[in-house]
Amino acid sequence: MANIVKLKHLEHLEDEVLNYGSEGCFAIVKFLTELKNMIGKKSTGGFLQTKWDGAPSVVCGVHPITGGFFVGTKSVFNKKDPKICFTPGDIDSMYENELNKKLKDCLKYFSQLGITGVIQGDLLYTNDKKTQRINDEELVVFRPNTITYGIPTDHPIGQKVNRSKIGVVFHTNYAGGPDLADMSARPRVDISKFNSVDDVAVISNDTQVQQVSFTKTEEQTFNRYIQKINRMCEISAKFHDYIVENSGTTGDAKFFVGSYLKPFFNNEIKEARTINNVDATLKSFAEFYKTKMDKEINSVKTAAAQTKKREFLYTGVKYLEDHQNEFKAFVALYQTIQEAKLFIIQKLDSLEQFRTFVEIDGGYKVTTPEGYVLHQDGDMVKLVNRIEFSKNNFTIEKNWKK
Repeated sequence: MANIVKLKHLEHLEDEVLNYGSEGCFAIVKFLTELKNMIGKKSTGGFLQTKWDGAPSVVCGVHPITGGFFVGTKSVFNKKDPKICFTPGDIDSMYENELNKKLKDCLKYFSQLGITGVIQGDLLYTNDKKTQRINDEELVVFRPNTITYGIPTDHPIGQKVNRSKIGVVFHTNYAGGPDLADMSARPRVDISKFNSVDDVAVISNDTQVQQVSFTKTEEQTFNRYIQKINRMCEISAKFHDYIVENSGTTGDAKFFVGSYLKPFFNNEIKEARTINNVDATLKSFAEFYKTKMDKEINSVKTAAAQTKKREFLYTGVKYLEDHQNEFKAFVALYQTIQEAKLFIIQKLDSLEQFRTFVEIDGGYKVTTPEGYVLHQDGDMVKLVNRIEFSKNNFTIEKNWKK
């Protein structure tokens, strides 16, 4: 939800309650309303971008101080020891293995595009694309990370990809200064200003949301989701704020039961478990918290330290028991937000022209796109089918090493 300075991590829509409490909850309502208006073709100030599962994330452009063209990963923004590469020799001294080769290709080809500022994007392929027939369709295929992409060879973009030696999706530009570490992220890159270079396929990630619409029944269903979530936000606002105010990753806050909600939900996604029953999910959360705290207790050797952590566990379990209804309401809210998000994602997925697969047992299984990024008033949040994509991300072996 927050305006970000460097594009290093985007949050899932439903996690904004855990990040910002009641403010995050009402922001979710605002985001969902924005999506409804977009699909309803009403005038909005927001826009959507399609997430491509590219890797690595590359930052490049004209250095604000030296004026030289550079490439690198997100580490170019480090205050201390930034890894900024102006020459192949710089890349050799800072990066190894496959990342070394890919960044050299980025330096060689992206420097021909006429980039005037600093931009960031996701690399799609270098010399690892191929033409393949899948499901009786001739596709140009590449797999930058978890998802394998297939573009029909007779599609204009497929033809462009076939001719090229490197492919990329640029999604973020940077402004400010004086140095890279002082710059701030802004969404979108105007790729129409780039030089036309046959060796480089720059693919747009703007989601053509104006090409999809709700049926009357779908709009009524989505309106009910928004109204329900808004009511839940109002009822539980104080509880949401208490959870956020007392959670943390350091000090005593690290052991507060609320600090384990996001790790718990992430683990549920990793195990491909959805929220089907609020009571069962809350029971699983209590067990998750106890298991994590038992590990913390066993990690210290002195009796005094163990006693202190047992007290944290006792306090956490008691708080959970004393506020069962509030926790159940939170789980129900989280579930409802996920349902509303998936409702929208399914509409947006129908827009995608390209094929997406995961490689399994030497073959291909059709999957959904990675997801979308909603931009509104300078804020960004991602919309991802987490069970589908995150499960693949955790289980499908990556095909290149950093």
